[in-house]
Amino acid sequence: MGHDPLGHDPSPVVLGEREGMTGGPGAVLAAFRSQRRRFLATVAAWEPSAWHAPTRCALWSAHDVVRHVRDVAALHVARLGGPPAPFEVKEPFSPPTSPLEWLTASAGQTPRETLRELRLLVEEEARLLEHRADVDPPRPVAGQLRRQVHWSVASAHTLWDAWMHERDILLAMGREPSCPEGEFRVALMYGLLAAAAPGGWEGRYVHTTVALEGSPDGVYEITHVDDSIRVTTVSPPNGAELSGPAGEVLDSLAGRGPLPREVFASSAAVVDRLTVLREVAT
Repeated sequence: MGHDPLGHDPSPVVLGEREGMTGGPGAVLAAFRSQRRRFLATVAAWEPSAWHAPTRCALWSAHDVVRHVRDVAALHVARLGGPPAPFEVKEPFSPPTSPLEWLTASAGQTPRETLRELRLLVEEEARLLEHRADVDPPRPVAGQLRRQVHWSVASAHTLWDAWMHERDILLAMGREPSCPEGEFRVALMYGLLAAAAPGGWEGRYVHTTVALEGSPDGVYEITHVDDSIRVTTVSPPNGAELSGPAGEVLDSLAGRGPLPREVFASSAAVVDRLTVLREVAT
């Protein structure tokens, strides 16, 4: 019986910047398939009023968030070798302003048009991801967080971004998001890796263990080896330096809700290092 990339594996799993995820890119591809399928089905079922609903992104309606997810999917397709995004991409990227600039290209677009474009992009994305997984080039690429990473880790950033924005919409609507265990693992492990990345810009790497209530694996270790940040599941789960609810921790590290020191109930120096992503991204 083969390993299910969306199922539970009792052996430790590693997500490393340079090597990708244990077992190859299959888990990342499976996470994309489940998240994209669910998100498209959710959005397609909305009543017209839902598109105008507020979200956790203060300046954006639900339609605006879906347009952003569409824009990031277009950038992902271009990164994978598809056609360039249909809007100007200025460098350097500025988290507070660049996504707003991208949205100007689709100002006035109807929800039906946005959904149609997103569906087409998801189809092309899946084709390109399958091809890239077959080739699995060994050379690292420039990641979105100023680090050299395995191509599947750069793609995991897109998955994490869509996963977070799905939460931005649904939680504001009073709905609790849910997803398969394997998809949750990829989003969670990448979220921890992303939070540790800014510390590596100056060689101030994070070394810690995090117990996350409601997570697939319980405890995760953040460390680095040969300048590569790694997140590893701890099996069996042991005591951890930090702890908190999985969803709230991911939200906080990404700039939503209370600060990490409040969520972790800790002011340890390692928490300050994990807070840098929130500070540069919002």
